Amino acid sequence: MNRVLRGSLSALGCLLAAAVAVVAIPAPHAAEPVAISYRGDLAKLARLAPYPAVAPVGLPAAWTPVSSGLAVGGANGAGTVTWQLGFTTPGGSLASLEETNASAAGFVRRMTNDGKALAPTLLGGRTWNLSATPARGQRSMYVTGPAGVTVVVTGNATWAELRELAASLRPVPGGG
Repeated sequence: MNRVLRGSLSALGCLLAAAVAVVAIPAPHAAEPVAISYRGDLAKLARLAPYPAVAPVGLPAAWTPVSSGLAVGGANGAGTVTWQLGFTTPGGSLASLEETNASAAGFVRRMTNDGKALAPTLLGGRTWNLSATPARGQRSMYVTGPAGVTVVVTGNATWAELRELAASLRPVPGGG
């Protein structure tokens, strides 16, 4: 009986030591954002978008692409093509390009988190609508084109960073 009790106590001691190690030693976190390639999604966008798609061109290397997703149909409805491209900015904030041929009003409302409308701004010869959602630290710029495409540039990035991303947008060859 003594032998069984000692074995059980030894096993319990090992489990407690492991539990303490798990709790006491923090898990490592990535210090730097992990860059992704969005070339594949961009190529699909050029083939599938029924609208004149846009993508950033010439952003400085300090803009790190960290996410990309292309959805055909889905939550935005049949016949829609929606692309999301996220960046970490040089200042360490997040900025995202969102574009679709879905219904503009609903898409803008979702992407801006019902942001409060601000005075529009002129950028590259186009008037961009601005909105802010202070409770989330979110700023957004959006424009809807005549071909039914809506482009939203949004995130917790500064206005200057969002303008830089918006100003870098160029037509995707083969799109629309």
